[in-house]
Amino acid sequence: MENFLDNILGFLPQRSVFWMALASALLVLGFQKGTQKLEELVKLPYMKEENQQQRQKITGQSGKGQQSKF
Repeated sequence: MENFLDNILGFLPQRSVFWMALASALLVLGFQKGTQKLEELVKLPYMKEENQQQRQKITGQSGKGQQSKF
């Protein structure tokens, strides 16, 4: 039984490699979340989603009015 487990688990890297991979993944995820939060904080008003939707409504309405004149 031990020989079987050694054959299966023998190719896996050492535990320190797994811990470093986990720490790196957590670090990357932390930077991503931090970057997203900072990006939301410094967004200009015209870049926000609510304002984009309002802009599309306004330009869509004015665009229809201009097209009907031609």
